[in-house]
Amino acid sequence: MTESFGLADGPPLPEMREAVLSSDDVLALLADLQTHTRIQGVLCKSGTRQQTPAGETPIEQAVDQLINRTVTAIQIRYAYDDHEWTDTLLNSPAGVRLVRCQHQ
Repeated sequence: MTESFGLADGPPLPEMREAVLSSDDVLALLADLQTHTRIQGVLCKSGTRQQTPAGETPIEQAVDQLINRTVTAIQIRYAYDDHEWTDTLLNSPAGVRLVRCQHQ
């Protein structure tokens, strides 16, 4: 059974999923996103500050920067299966942490 969580005075929070990916997994994810989704924007982050404005970095360049660790995280907004999604990929010691969120 899936529970819906939310703030007392707001809408339910979106459902989230997590995984740890290898560099090869990230490249496969990139290929899937390019083939099966409509990418709406890509945001690169370095440390606690935003490095690039949303949508101004091509997804291929953002993934390359993530794998080469010149950015700490990227966030990809896309449409798939009549829903809006956000994938956040963060560098971690264990690999690239993926947090996927489906929006209502």
